[in-house]
Amino acid sequence: MKAVLEHIEPRRSTSVLFREISKPNFETPFHYHPELELTYIEKGRGVRHVGMKMEEFEEGDLVFLGANLPHCWLNRPDEDGSFVSSYVIQFHEDVFSESFLKLPEFSVLKALFSMANLGVKFKGQNFGQEMKSIFKKDESQRIIALLQLFLKLANAEKSILLDVAPVGKSNPDRFHLVFSYIIEHFREQISLENVAEIAGLTTTSFCRYFKNITGKTFFEVILEYRIEAVVQLLVTSNKRINEIAFETGFQDIPYFNRSFKKQIGMSPSQFREIRNTRIPAV
Repeated sequence: MKAVLEHIEPRRSTSVLFREISKPNFETPFHYHPELELTYIEKGRGVRHVGMKMEEFEEGDLVFLGANLPHCWLNRPDEDGSFVSSYVIQFHEDVFSESFLKLPEFSVLKALFSMANLGVKFKGQNFGQEMKSIFKKDESQRIIALLQLFLKLANAEKSILLDVAPVGKSNPDRFHLVFSYIIEHFREQISLENVAEIAGLTTTSFCRYFKNITGKTFFEVILEYRIEAVVQLLVTSNKRINEIAFETGFQDIPYFNRSFKKQIGMSPSQFREIRNTRIPAV
């Protein structure tokens, strides 16, 4: 799954693109673009890839992504055939210029936009509905309302960084190649020499490069991806745990069990039992 550069064409009458999406599936592949992006998931659930991070998404998620941060949403269609629905706002960083962000009144926005380089998720507040209401306004009022929303997001108490490292500014193409390769091949047995060659580096240089941008070794990240994939299959399928382990790239079951417990804090069977427990309706 190679990260594809997406060309976004805003309408001539506005500097900000507002898009309402309603379809059976999120079809855009793993991609990136120079525009910043604010996405609200009104309906749908599945897996979200942001940079090197993979995790579940659900209805109500509001995510703010910085420029050139690779991402995609892969949904699980509902059994009743319902469409997925989202609201997306995209704009170039020049819309809120550096001189604008230096104004003392808007210093909090500069911090928010810096956080967006890693991707930020907002949860537990009514920001999504507020974003949705922006779409009902005329074009000039939309920009004012968007600025007001960003000021609220900048002061939000509940926000979560999605990725662990910003896109490498000196060589973003290398970043995209490496993490596209990880997303596509983490379930396979990966050769360090192979991925180093893809990055155009020696094995030693690649290990140093990867540790510098992630704070982790290459195989630590591969392990995290595999465990995340296991978690999703434990929740969404009835497959046997050993089958899930082999499907996600583990070849040794005792090692798989130790790794899962270390990362999640419980055994795979305990995790599945807890997640499958349903609170009875009152």
